[in-house]
Amino acid sequence: MRVKLTLLIVSILFLPSIQIPIASISPNFSYNYPLISSPDYGVSNYNIAHSVKYQVDINFTLTHKAGIGSYIFKFARLDNRIPNSTFTKFTPPYQESILLYNEIKGPKPISIRKGHLDKFNNTYDSFNATLLPLSPILSNIIPKVTLSQKYVIELNAIEFQGIEDTDIGSYDPSDKIFELYCNNPEQYYERDDLTLISLSNNIVNFDDNPIEKAEKIFNWVSDNLDYNGNLSSQEKGALWAYNNLEGDCSEYSSLTVTLLRIQNIPARKVTGFLLSNDPGIHPKSGDTWTFHASESTSNIIGHAWVEYYIPNIGWIACDPTWNSGSNYFNRIDFLRFNLNVGANFFFPPSSTVSEYLNPLFSHSLGASYEYDYNIKVSVIESNVTSLNSDIQFIFIVIVIGVICVIGTLIFLSKRNRRRVEPRII
Repeated sequence: MRVKLTLLIVSILFLPSIQIPIASISPNFSYNYPLISSPDYGVSNYNIAHSVKYQVDINFTLTHKAGIGSYIFKFARLDNRIPNSTFTKFTPPYQESILLYNEIKGPKPISIRKGHLDKFNNTYDSFNATLLPLSPILSNIIPKVTLSQKYVIELNAIEFQGIEDTDIGSYDPSDKIFELYCNNPEQYYERDDLTLISLSNNIVNFDDNPIEKAEKIFNWVSDNLDYNGNLSSQEKGALWAYNNLEGDCSEYSSLTVTLLRIQNIPARKVTGFLLSNDPGIHPKSGDTWTFHASESTSNIIGHAWVEYYIPNIGWIACDPTWNSGSNYFNRIDFLRFNLNVGANFFFPPSSTVSEYLNPLFSHSLGASYEYDYNIKVSVIESNVTSLNSDIQFIFIVIVIGVICVIGTLIFLSKRNRRRVEPRII
């Protein structure tokens, strides 16, 4: 599967004439959801089918080559997305993340800001540096910056099952969730477009509950869009996806989110990267994967999927792009590493990006550089049984059963023959 979320690099000349109302997109704004008192933290009716624990090592190095390089870096962290997290309210344990190591280095002066939040409560490390080419006079100052991180990440394959009407709570339109993920039309999510409004209302029935509406919308998008892995990296959006009935994971997700929001169901895009684009893969202890990106190449499998919110149930994950051949409604697997939820993210000094995947940085005009971004994923523990092992086990059970049946029939046949043989006197 080729996805559009591959490599995002912003090349901008820092001009004072660029004016965007910073108050509306300030990176300092964050809505820190309070913990709620109930034991399930507002999340229920989910089942953890499988779990895989990974070690994830991330290393980034940028080396400045020529010109005066003024660089701004903003890297998203692999968030800890569990029910009792202060920052991921109503989220099942999709991604249990522990950051073991986080180091940023560069020649002084370098400005570093670690672990800050955006308005969606995504977590970032930001750092700025001005780099000069290596010279004999400044031979002790190496013109490069590095970021190194190490995580332990547990990804849980989660399914939502057996949700009754009585399990579903009531929406509160005044909740911050609606402001962030439902009420407002925005770039690529045209919830006020009359064509999309008509489409959404025609897909669902008025008396459907929110989950029934979500399933019908999910199936419509999966059934009616054709996957196109050759699209440009530029985001297209929900209306474009409907008008053209095609897209990659970004368009599948944007259209699904928008049609849900039209039904007043909070929904959001989730972005990150895939361990593999093969849904049948079964990670086992000791397996490793390596991914690399540079200024010219990348094999990082960027991906986008969807979460929608149901009161008393929580944020339910779905993947409309992967639904063909496998049911990814109300379930997600252990192959997706999440970096961000939401859309149209602030990037300093005064711009936005529609989707977020590391590495993301900007530089002054004329700067020449090269960089390496490496991700190594190692499986620490896995309770996933491979399909081959399952087949082998079933085959062995069948063989043993057949042998037992044949043995029993032979025994009964011999016993019956002894009973009918004439006695010799």
